[in-house]
Amino acid sequence: MNPIDQAGRGKRPYMSNRDLLVIAILSGMGGVMSTYIGYLANLLNTVLGVPFGAGQLLSGLHVFWLILAAGLVRKFGAASTAGLLKGCIEFLTGGTHGIVIIIVSLVQGLAIDLILFIFRRYTLPCMALAGGLAAFTNVFVFQILYFAGVGWAYIFIIAALAFVSGVILAGSFAYQVTNIIIQARPFQIDTQDQKFAPPNKNKKIGLWLTALFFLLFSSGAVYYFSQVFIPPWSQAQCTVEGSVENVLSFRLSDFRHQEVTIRAELKGQYMHVPEQEYTGVPVAAIIQEAAPIPGSKVLKVIAADGYMIEFVLDKILLDDKFLLIEEEDTMRLIAGNYDGSCWVRQVNKLLIE
Repeated sequence: MNPIDQAGRGKRPYMSNRDLLVIAILSGMGGVMSTYIGYLANLLNTVLGVPFGAGQLLSGLHVFWLILAAGLVRKFGAASTAGLLKGCIEFLTGGTHGIVIIIVSLVQGLAIDLILFIFRRYTLPCMALAGGLAAFTNVFVFQILYFAGVGWAYIFIIAALAFVSGVILAGSFAYQVTNIIIQARPFQIDTQDQKFAPPNKNKKIGLWLTALFFLLFSSGAVYYFSQVFIPPWSQAQCTVEGSVENVLSFRLSDFRHQEVTIRAELKGQYMHVPEQEYTGVPVAAIIQEAAPIPGSKVLKVIAADGYMIEFVLDKILLDDKFLLIEEEDTMRLIAGNYDGSCWVRQVNKLLIE
């Protein structure tokens, strides 16, 4: 045999086709589901009455897929590769953070690979620490890119929430799922190396809890993608529903002749954007076209990710700094006379009650 051929046959790629397939599948699932997780986080923020921060309690679910990829592939770089691919998929499927999510997911994957490389073990403590650190990093990436000026005390509080979420919902949960998959043996995983802890064989309770979690999680996802989610490739469209005589489904181009330009400053509790010009359509003009039924008092502005905020209808009808503008193929609410938490992105419904 030719020595070159013999040498070539003896070389094995660092990651096998099976490894790449596992990473691709988990990244795809994670990228799509992260949009839904963002929806759950907004619901949690709404329930607790804060514009953001409480949703970090669910941040571990974003990292879960990267830890699971690392636990099944067990090669340095698996989590980073999964993070990069997951971020790209989340961006392309309409993630609320835009292209920045690619950086966030990549940094999370790098953090996981770093911890697992240092300890060289896939035990529960190692995977839990990796999940906690990965979830922890997203807070500081967003701080650097978006929330300059936010108090460090508040940043560390929400970072601590993210860390706990990463430990429980990413590291610990992924460890349990990894062991269940290894026991099922759908494919061969090298667990004989003493660097890796063998799977725990007494996992019946964990199996049932995992099955229940995925059932609830999947049921919610079906509702979200069938009833709430609007694909990013569809044109920006919004509806006016509820207590109105004319239910509207419109694009801002339908009201182009009523566009106005205002100057407004976003003054949020944790974010500030200096005064600048915004050109869009007054919400009052859109509502008047829908003709609210006498006695209607409330306007609810609802976003594609589930975020919702209420306004007094009579005040909005007189507000000349309350616009809908086009932004990144979606609609954004500019509420010049209100706090920054009222400036809603990805608006897709105006509900009058």
